[in-house]
Amino acid sequence: MMDQHEKIKHYLDQLCSQVKAREVHTDLRDELGNHMEEMMLDKEQEGLSQEEAAAYAIEQMGDPAVVGKSMHRLHRHRMHWGLLVGLIGLSITSLLLIWIFTTNVADEKYQSLYRGHVVYTVIGVMLMFFFIYFDYRKLKKAAWWIYILLNVMLWISPMITKDIHGNSRYWSLFGLTIDLTTASVWILPLAIGAIMLDKLRSNCNMQSILTYIAMVMFPAVLLFQTLDWVRLFLFGIMCIILFGWLTRKWLYTALGAVVTGSIFVLLLFFADQYGRLKRLSVVLNLQDYPYGDGYNNNSIIEVIQSSGWWGNGIDTTFDKFKTSYYNYPGVLLIDVFGWSAGILLLVGVIWYVASMMKILPRIRDDFSRMIIVSITAMFALQIIYSLAMTTGKVPILSISFPFIGYGNHLIYDYAMLGLLLGVYRRKDTISKRNEKIRQKVDADPMTSS
Repeated sequence: MMDQHEKIKHYLDQLCSQVKAREVHTDLRDELGNHMEEMMLDKEQEGLSQEEAAAYAIEQMGDPAVVGKSMHRLHRHRMHWGLLVGLIGLSITSLLLIWIFTTNVADEKYQSLYRGHVVYTVIGVMLMFFFIYFDYRKLKKAAWWIYILLNVMLWISPMITKDIHGNSRYWSLFGLTIDLTTASVWILPLAIGAIMLDKLRSNCNMQSILTYIAMVMFPAVLLFQTLDWVRLFLFGIMCIILFGWLTRKWLYTALGAVVTGSIFVLLLFFADQYGRLKRLSVVLNLQDYPYGDGYNNNSIIEVIQSSGWWGNGIDTTFDKFKTSYYNYPGVLLIDVFGWSAGILLLVGVIWYVASMMKILPRIRDDFSRMIIVSITAMFALQIIYSLAMTTGKVPILSISFPFIGYGNHLIYDYAMLGLLLGVYRRKDTISKRNEKIRQKVDADPMTSS
């Protein structure tokens, strides 16, 4: 029996040497080894010796190099080329628009925007490739540390940095501006989801729900303290979406959405020191506010109406907005290239988000699926509102157009897309057996001792 096991082991060693994804070697050994042993037992019952039965099983399986190569094709690392090609298109559009802006605005202080935009793009692309090849499963083990670190940074942020509106959103590190609250909105839901995933999926009781609420409320209070209400609102929406997906308790999710929305409205009425409610309500009567708070909305509407199908061209643009154009890349695109370019952008970003959503059914483990849900939802929220702002009919908020708008948000856009692509890259290499063992150990650490 030992001789036959050795032969089978040698065969499996040769087979697995052809499969580069080491994560699936254990599964392949278990599945194929069990199948070969069953064939051996059948032949032994027919009267063959153990050696003859082993030889028969190996012969039936075929050349280990050939079988191994076929297993490698099934379990190799993948790349979503569609998302990468779409990203190249968005990046080129982004660089083109900021170049058009900087070459047509005389104000010298804006001439460095193109250089800064390129720097943020390069840093973002580097982070994207890092996360594509990074084993994202390590983030689950580090979730508590990430959660604590970001909360500490949010807590001390008002003590060390403030702008003229009291906002403590930005940090300056090594000559780069870091958007702390944007980082928190991207990363904190992922950290909370990683911490609460097993608890809410395996034992969704009132204790686990209250724990989730507490983990959300703490950074929410800190985001309120930084006075970045837009990121606070995005964070609340993301946590509600994540709660609904994790628990499948849609009644509780709807109740949470109503409560969160009510609290936010009350804050606008009673705790707003900077007239946010007035600025938001301007869109209801734009004709009464041709200047001041309604100027940008009215200007956007005029630009869109005057652009026509093919736009006003580079030489005839910038009669509106002047130095504010780089905040509205969709409007700039339509002004220069017309409604046709705007429609193309709309179709392109809808396809892009849909491509992200199509990844979800192909992912097997819950942690990876949670990452896809969180990242796709965040991109969708920002893209939808950025497109809405391009019409001039909604309140102007500090939400940047992902991958196209100017700013250091590009770093997070590229990094989060890299994380999503990293999940897709390993979708056929995650060992089901190892994942079950990992989940068991995470749920009961005493099993590892």
